[in-house]
Amino acid sequence: MSPEVALLNEVWETVKEYIPKKERVEVAENVLRHFDENIDISELQIYSNEFDSAMKTAILTHLDLDLEESDSEFDEWE
Repeated sequence: MSPEVALLNEVWETVKEYIPKKERVEVAENVLRHFDENIDISELQIYSNEFDSAMKTAILTHLDLDLEESDSEFDEWE
């Protein structure tokens, strides 16, 4: 696991206990977005099973958004 992905895991494990369960996915998405904007988390998909269900949902959502953005950029070139 890359140090960046390990840091994301450690940060999430530390803060999630202070977040109500109903809000965890939303907060996980925000944390993940900030990590992705600032550090390399390219190995995230490989280690997604290391995270709890809230962060795993955020990861899957985030990766789907990136795929849609890539598809729309490709369509512009056609």
